[in-house]
Amino acid sequence: MTEFLNALLAFPTVLFTIPLGVVVGYWLTVMIGAVGIDLLDGDLGDFALGAKAGAGEVLEGGVKGAVEGGAKAAVEGGAKASLEGSGHGANFFELLGFGGVPVTVSVSFVVFLSWLMSLAFARPAKEALGALPGALVSGGLAALCLAAGLVLAGLVVRPLRPMFAVQQAPRRSELMGRVCVIASGRVDGKFGHATFEDGGAGLLLNVVCDKANELKRGEKALILGYDATRDAYEVEPVDWLLPQELEHLKDPLTAAALARDKVRAR
Repeated sequence: MTEFLNALLAFPTVLFTIPLGVVVGYWLTVMIGAVGIDLLDGDLGDFALGAKAGAGEVLEGGVKGAVEGGAKAAVEGGAKASLEGSGHGANFFELLGFGGVPVTVSVSFVVFLSWLMSLAFARPAKEALGALPGALVSGGLAALCLAAGLVLAGLVVRPLRPMFAVQQAPRRSELMGRVCVIASGRVDGKFGHATFEDGGAGLLLNVVCDKANELKRGEKALILGYDATRDAYEVEPVDWLLPQELEHLKDPLTAAALARDKVRAR
């Protein structure tokens, strides 16, 4: 146990041990709900866009919110050198695979993998290169571990991108001419609910229909437009459409034009 603790606190592993402790503390606060996983908005590519103003400053500002202190020191050095060498921070991080992944997740993997490699290779490297100055060996090993951690972390987080993809809800104008499914027992000029499949969790809409209708739960309705005064979407039964009008529903643009024509015809 003592030998393991000595390895954790030996240079250069200690440069990653301290940030790793901060990272573990951060994820514990995430688990209890004190902070969110998206504490730092964006990904490493977004933060790298500020490299022209100083790569070190960008990473310092981006990382210190979640892994303040040690993690900043561990990530800043190697990432700064990489950014300055590439000349295109955003492209560099995207090529590594960090695009679309929260910066807190990416930094956590970089710190952990860099720490793991430093712990595994620090002693063998010092024994094999004992003839060289200790500071040179330790400094070079720290830089290599950080560089390797960046590459490996990029490979690890790449499959996680779909988990953090943000589904953009459709705008109100985009719902014109689309078909929704009634979720309430009735729909009249004052009351009604419907669901709309947007490719994600779905939307629950307030809907109204001023004309007498037989809309009920499970039936389809055409969205004609949005009434701001009632904070609801005006709909009518799909059954009211003519056969040639039903064909228009297959194309969103022609469906929207159909909805506008029906509103004008009132």
